[in-house]
Amino acid sequence: FKELKALGFRTTDTVSPIIPVLIGDPDTALDMARLLLKQGVYAPAIRPPTVPKATSRIRTTVTSEHTPEQLKTVLAAFQEAGQELNLI
Repeated sequence: FKELKALGFRTTDTVSPIIPVLIGDPDTALDMARLLLKQGVYAPAIRPPTVPKATSRIRTTVTSEHTPEQLKTVLAAFQEAGQELNLI
């Protein structure tokens, strides 16, 4: 959560294992999800009508079963995809 913010992503405050990464544009959110999946990270794009317009996001879920190495891999994938899409 704080690592995503440190990379420059916008997240919402949450007390659940679900961490929404705000993207805004639905097409960009889909592109982000596709780039992450190419790197082996399944994080779906959530778009209207599921969420309000201009609040499309990537839905991530972190559990106690994720290893520190897996989380590092996910952060690296987010960084690469975010830079490619000029989000960060």
